[in-house]
Amino acid sequence: MAQPVLARTRAPHVPAAPASSRVEVAGAAPAPGAVELRLDAATLTGTGVALAASRADVVRLVHSAALPTPASVRALVAVLEDGVHAVGRARSDVRLVLEVDAVVAADEDDAARRRERIAYAEAFSGATWAATATWLVAPVTRLVAEAAALAARTGVDAVALALVGASAAHAPAVAAAASAG
Repeated sequence: MAQPVLARTRAPHVPAAPASSRVEVAGAAPAPGAVELRLDAATLTGTGVALAASRADVVRLVHSAALPTPASVRALVAVLEDGVHAVGRARSDVRLVLEVDAVVAADEDDAARRRERIAYAEAFSGATWAATATWLVAPVTRLVAEAAALAARTGVDAVALALVGASAAHAPAVAAAASAG
């Protein structure tokens, strides 16, 4: 069984978002000296949650079979908040970031086509959770707005958009829209 690991991340490929931002591009490094913990399918255990609550400065949540919907993220956020308070830390000491796969579309018609393709691939993938429930697909401005709404709905401090495929080329535009919003 995989064990949670506290680790410092590599340097960002895009500028880090301000700490007050609700949306950022995934890949940005935390503040120097900050300790991050990534909770994904392999590390989302009681031990991982307890370690995150007691030691991490930044906790990155990743959708998986164990965390398949925004509602499950909200439930995990509540558990993490309880754990943070149980060890005597202030909630403001821990930054919770939800990493979400995202696709930048040219316009609304392109977004609809891309969503259909994701749904088609999902139908044959055998994945244990629905990509259509967890991926964001939209033009840049709406993508940032949807990510901010998701952050508010799930209770995380920020949503980090993991730009998929050719969408990665739009990272500077997404980062600029996120800092402007």
